[in-house]
Amino acid sequence: MTIIQASDISGILPEVIAFRRELHQWPELSGEEKETRDRLLRELKKTDCQIQLFDHHYGIMAVMKNGHGRCMAVRADMDALPVQEATGLSFESRHPGVMHACGHDVHMALALGSALYLDTHRDQWQGEVRFLFEPQEETVGGARFMAEAGCMDQVDCIIGQHVNPSYPAGTYFCKPGFVSGSSDEVEITVRGTACHGAYPERGVDAILIAANMVTALQSLVSRHISPFDSAVLTLGTIQGGKAKNIVCDQVCLGGTLRTLRNETRKDMQEGIRRICHSVAEAFGGSAEVVIRPGYGAVYNSDRYYPVIEQVAQEVFGMEHMVRRENPSLGVESMFYFMEKTDGVYYDIGSGVSTALHTSTMTIDENCISAGLRMQISSLLTLLGGHV
Repeated sequence: MTIIQASDISGILPEVIAFRRELHQWPELSGEEKETRDRLLRELKKTDCQIQLFDHHYGIMAVMKNGHGRCMAVRADMDALPVQEATGLSFESRHPGVMHACGHDVHMALALGSALYLDTHRDQWQGEVRFLFEPQEETVGGARFMAEAGCMDQVDCIIGQHVNPSYPAGTYFCKPGFVSGSSDEVEITVRGTACHGAYPERGVDAILIAANMVTALQSLVSRHISPFDSAVLTLGTIQGGKAKNIVCDQVCLGGTLRTLRNETRKDMQEGIRRICHSVAEAFGGSAEVVIRPGYGAVYNSDRYYPVIEQVAQEVFGMEHMVRRENPSLGVESMFYFMEKTDGVYYDIGSGVSTALHTSTMTIDENCISAGLRMQISSLLTLLGGHV
């Protein structure tokens, strides 16, 4: 393994911190990251990177080559959130109602710092590194556009890291295998027949059908899925009815399905359709089910994760290693980069703070040094063939 010490990055660390603060001051929402892209390009031009831009979004692929060897990739998301900052920092957001409340400013600065280091230490590595600056992560997942454009072609492994305000700076938080789930958007339309509420026998009550449907659907998780597997079906909206004394003829249900394994995802989708159609038919009505696929699950590579964890032990120390107990059923656009390519996605503690996506979320800037050492050490170790 090749482990970078704090002294090795002392020359670039002030520049990386200053750049992160600049990014924090000028956040941009998903799909509007033009100034962010321009700031990144200004800094990337200090390196010997080949730059690829895109017609329909503001993402960047910066490619650094140094002889023959493995091809590695680093992911850094770019967009900010529609949050009014209330941190009181001297470099607080200057865009009202917009804030880097998810740490993407840190992620971009760490990727840039890694590029600066690799560019000036070419004697330490051979191969190719692609720095993928992803736009629209918080909305549609710009990783999908970049993967479709060929950014992952011939990549051996991609690394992604995310700040975590639940742990002190200099903490590694992760696990092998699944780290986040897949998502599907569920829309159900229940149709009955309207009639006067005083004569219910003349109609088919869509509200009654929907009520039974909601109850029956929850049995999919409790009775159809193994207790050792993971699945969540949440129906978050229900709309129907026009008057208190009219039997309702249509109800619309909306929800989200979260799973880990592809087999479970398929079984749940089929089960939702089966139950909805069967319940509706049993009460004399009908149902239309639309399931729109979202992100897939993120799975840390069996091949590369053990090496990354060993690197983390050397960088952070065993006392700062936190083994994640369970994956999250939240979703991550990192999936699109890892859909057909090995990858490792981990968290670094950024100092205990309020949660991500909140107006008072801050970081301990010591996490920048730790994150930079971790990212560079991981790249050098994997480029050196330590698998």
